Amino acid sequence: MCKYLVLLLCCALNFTYADECKKIGDCSCEYYDGTGVNLSPIIGRGSLPLQANDANGVVYFFSPCEDQIYIPDNHTNTSVVENNPCSKGYTLCRVTANNTTFNYTRLGELKETQFTKGKDGDGLYLTYVKPNQSTTHVKLVCSSDKKSYFFPGAPEDGTTNLLLFSPHACPVTVEDFSKPSTGTVLLIMLFVTFLSYFIIGATVNAIYLGARGMEIVPHVDFWRDLPSLVRDGAVYLQNGCRVTSQAPNTDSYDAI
Repeated sequence: MCKYLVLLLCCALNFTYADECKKIGDCSCEYYDGTGVNLSPIIGRGSLPLQANDANGVVYFFSPCEDQIYIPDNHTNTSVVENNPCSKGYTLCRVTANNTTFNYTRLGELKETQFTKGKDGDGLYLTYVKPNQSTTHVKLVCSSDKKSYFFPGAPEDGTTNLLLFSPHACPVTVEDFSKPSTGTVLLIMLFVTFLSYFIIGATVNAIYLGARGMEIVPHVDFWRDLPSLVRDGAVYLQNGCRVTSQAPNTDSYDAI
C-alpha cells in the first residue's frame, strides 16, 4: 500500500509540472521533459525592438531579452522624452499619441519577466505585472517562418494582450551550461557536507579521543549497521509498510 501511494504522488507531481516552463534565464525556460524555449535569437544585441501598431494608433515596442532605451525618431519632443519612463530601460513599452504629445507607459522590464500558462492551458505566455498599474500577457506562438512577428491581441479589461509569432517560440531541447542546475548544486552541497563531517569527525576522534584504526570514523557503529538498516527498510516497504511477525531470538528473554 505504501509503495502505491508513493507512485501515485510521483505521477501527480509529474502531471502538475509537466506543462510548466521553469525560467532558467532572462528569456528562456525549460519544461519537465528537458525541452524549452529560448527567445534570445529573436533580437540581436543592440538591434531595435519589435514593433506592433493597433487600430487606435497605439504603438508597442518589445524586446524580450534585453532592456531597451530606444526612442522612435519621430518622437522629438525633448520634454516628453525626459519624462518618459521607457527611457530608463524597458522590455515592453506602450506609446499613445494625444494630438502632438506622446504618452509613454513602461509595461515591462527584464527583471519582471515571468513564463506563465494560459487560463485554459492554451499555451505559453510572457507575463509582466506591475502591481496596481498594469498586467500584460505576450502569448508565444510557434511559427514555421524564419522571422518573428509582433501583433496586438484582443483587448481585455485591465490587461494588455499581445502576440509574438516566432520560430524561437517552438520548444527545443534545452542546453543551458551558463549555470549549474538545482540538482547539481544540491549534489555539490551534499558532497561537501559529508566530506566535512568525516574530516572533522575523524580529527576529533583521533586527536581528542585517541581513536585508532576504524574507530577513527565518526559514529562508526552507525555506519557498520547501515547495510542491515537499509535491508530492513527495504523489507518493510516491500511488505506494504507492515511489521511482519518473526520468531523470537533464541537468546532473547521471550525465548527463555
